Order: sequence, then structure tokens, then C-alpha cells
Amino acid sequence: MRSIFLITIFIFSSTTFAAGWTTTSPVDHVEIIRGQGFEIKGDFGNPSSCTAANTVFVAINHPQYDQLLSMSLSAFMGGKKLRIYSHRCVDYGWHGGTYNELTGAGSMYLHK
Repeated sequence: MRSIFLITIFIFSSTTFAAGWTTTSPVDHVEIIRGQGFEIKGDFGNPSSCTAANTVFVAINHPQYDQLLSMSLSAFMGGKKLRIYSHRCVDYGWHGGTYNELTGAGSMYLHK
């Protein structure tokens, strides 16, 4: 029983649960990823400590996918800035590596 407790403590203490806000940045480009979602590139930093910085991925099954894509394109076309909350890293397999992900529990702000 004690060994199970120690193993559980070790597993959870070595797991990183990173999340946070990106820096506020203009959008460099928006890329649609083959039926999986879209990514937003800019000087966003790396709030979830993923292998790839400055990119945020939004999955196609996100409950507000259309609104987030519209807001991202509006920011890009209007030269405005976005600030995005990333909950975790995700590997969606297209470009390789892990990317900050805006989940259904996250937020996106449009700034002047």
C-alpha cells in the first residue's frame, strides 16, 4: 500500500500542469490545418511551455470554433492584437511538436 502511495506522489509531482495567458501580440498569420482546426501565429510566447512557441492551436471541435476563427482573421486583417489563454500543449501531428492550445475553457481577447 505504501509503495502505491509513493508511486502516485512521484507521478503527480513530476507532471507539469502549465497554463496561462499569451503576451498581447498582432497576428502574423492564420493557418487552417487539414480538418483538424487552425493555428494562430504571432509573438505570443509560450505560456504552456510547449515545444513550439508563438503559436496557438484551436481544434475544429472547439465549441466556439467559428467565432474564434472570425476573431483571429479580423485581428489579422485589421492589424489588431490578440491575447489568448492556453490550458495545455497539444500535438496535432501536422507540423510536429507540441503547441499551445485554446480549449473550450479558455478565452481570447481582441485589443487595439
